[in-house]
Amino acid sequence: MLTEEATTMPGFRVTKPMIKVLIMCLFAFVTYGLGGVGVILLMVFFSYLRIGKDDPNKHGISTIRSSRLGGVAVLFVAAMYIFGLWAFSPYTPGVIREPINMYMWISLFFATLLGFCDDIRPDFLSPRLRMAFKFLIFGTFLWFWPQIIPTAVGIPLIDDVLGVPFLAWCLVTVFVVAFINAFNMSDGANGLVPGIGLAFFTIMFLEHGRPIEGVFLFALTMFLIFNVISGWFFLGDTGSYALGGMIVMLGLRSISDGDFSVWFMVALVAYPCLDFAMSLVRRLIAGKSPFVADSEHFHNRLHGYLIGRVKSKVLANSLTGLLVSGFSAGVVVCIYLLGILAPSDNGWMVIFFAEASVYVFCFWLLGRVAVAR
Repeated sequence: MLTEEATTMPGFRVTKPMIKVLIMCLFAFVTYGLGGVGVILLMVFFSYLRIGKDDPNKHGISTIRSSRLGGVAVLFVAAMYIFGLWAFSPYTPGVIREPINMYMWISLFFATLLGFCDDIRPDFLSPRLRMAFKFLIFGTFLWFWPQIIPTAVGIPLIDDVLGVPFLAWCLVTVFVVAFINAFNMSDGANGLVPGIGLAFFTIMFLEHGRPIEGVFLFALTMFLIFNVISGWFFLGDTGSYALGGMIVMLGLRSISDGDFSVWFMVALVAYPCLDFAMSLVRRLIAGKSPFVADSEHFHNRLHGYLIGRVKSKVLANSLTGLLVSGFSAGVVVCIYLLGILAPSDNGWMVIFFAEASVYVFCFWLLGRVAVAR
């Protein structure tokens, strides 16, 4: 990571990593002042740690030895800010105010711990065992606190299932675990998963203005800057499990409360869902296990197209992630900010199907381009 070539100046040796840190600090200062700069420097420290290093051959896109501790850094920053607000202001965390919040965060903690174990010791648990633990964690939470399960989403067949409590519990538990897995699968390109997460918390903060959402908006902005410019970090299982879990839990609660339509949430997180579904179909058709990772995701294909046209490996990686997150979640944020559709409007169904159509067409087209080469 830190073996990039240096630029020699009279009496001073300027390395590329130093230049990247300065650029990241500049962007952080412009967006969040000295607090942002401090977080960037903290992330630099985390990226130097020897634990959590990832094999560059393990992922289809990353070609440098990066750290899996990006999610740990994001959660550490968020925890410190929440603690500061609680200790030095009248703010009372939601986990104290409402029991359901506490139990939701406990379930997220155990899921995050599961991801952390795999980041520190890869393949410590088999994919099937990790899946079983996730079903146990979130199935238990949803069983004892079914208030978070929507009773209707405006889709006739699904509404019939949601009308039967046991079937609703089964359906939503499967969806929660599947979504977290989908989010984890997408954590391969710089700026992809953090970009989608940033879009989600931007809208949540604008809608509700709760401190927890503002904290994650800040932490993810800093991580996005660090991730896209340096490529030294990615969220890892810790971050993707935690972030995916928060998005699906808070999203379900917003749907249950009537704040968002199901189509708005689906459009906002369309890419992980579409790519996960496509991956399952591809592997089953090929006679492969749906649990075995491969490098045939949409972002892998897009990166394969860009890497031959962009000299910088990090730039090709970051362009891949930003293009995917920008033209999926980013478009939804723009439509929301322009006031074209309200978050509770079912008209987002059109946006989702447009995203799905573009995804399928581009996936096919990139496959043809790869074969032609």
